[in-house]
Amino acid sequence: MSQNTKKGERQTAEMNQMNMASHSLLFLAVVFSFICSGALEEKLIRVECQPAVGVVGQTMKIHCSFISSIKEVNIDLVYIFKSDPENPVFLLKNNIKTGDLRFNLPSENNPSLELASAAVADEGNYRYMILTNCGVIEDGSFRIGVTSKYSQPTTNSMPDVIQDGGNADLYCNASGGYPAGSIQWFDSTNTDWTKSATLEITEGEDKLVQLSSKLTFSKIDSSWAPFRCVVLNNKFVKEGEIEFQPKIKEGKPNEIKFDFEKLTSTNVVAPVVVIGSLLVGLLLLIVLRGQCNCRHSSDLTYAAPEEPDVEKALCSVKPKGEATQLKTQRPED
Repeated sequence: MSQNTKKGERQTAEMNQMNMASHSLLFLAVVFSFICSGALEEKLIRVECQPAVGVVGQTMKIHCSFISSIKEVNIDLVYIFKSDPENPVFLLKNNIKTGDLRFNLPSENNPSLELASAAVADEGNYRYMILTNCGVIEDGSFRIGVTSKYSQPTTNSMPDVIQDGGNADLYCNASGGYPAGSIQWFDSTNTDWTKSATLEITEGEDKLVQLSSKLTFSKIDSSWAPFRCVVLNNKFVKEGEIEFQPKIKEGKPNEIKFDFEKLTSTNVVAPVVVIGSLLVGLLLLIVLRGQCNCRHSSDLTYAAPEEPDVEKALCSVKPKGEATQLKTQRPED
């Protein structure tokens, strides 16, 4: 009896263990099924948005769509967050909009968005939260990019009139673009001079960019003209081009030339009168000095005394002793 009793107790214990194990498996199955059903429910409704790129000042579209097996999805509440995860930049509730009113849902129960008057400041990543009749979508997101085309480039030179073979700086400017682009230079033979140029990029208060390129020559050649200035965007796509024909004078850099056609009558007469007066005065001075020198030399010639006749002077003068002797001599008796 004792052995049978022991066997019964063992069987009972084993049955209890099996029951406990089955209950544990059932509990795990229930939990697993609950988790799976929740995960499945999340996958049944989600939103996907495509990256959006807009143009500054224009209305851009942000294409979004529901991924769901449910045919009808009603939107009850919309939140759009950017930098601050707590404060939305846009809120739509009961068809009442608050925040940035440039955002809009153009179609009812359609998650796609519109943004009017896009600006550079709108660029960035956004989080999209939607409350629907099927649940809450918290993991929606999209990105906004912004572009702006550069204006038609303008050109100028320093100096305005360039001496052939001399120094010269050529300038090309374009503004109002975004993101930052670049400027290329080419001459009449399509030679690329971009490496010899310096590019300055300036950002305005509206975040739009101004490009200013300076091409410097130590000895410019008139045969290189005309030059071409080409404006490229950040993807190296041409957005603008202009041909520049600088004013280049022929001749050596140090050679002085007068363009008499451009001189006015006043500019011509005044220097001529002054220079002519100086020349006349100088000629008169030379003539007067020449006459004075001639007169002085002639006076000296005519006023010169005759040279003394030494022989006559000696003959006319007799010695005093001889004269006395002649006076005292008497004839002989």
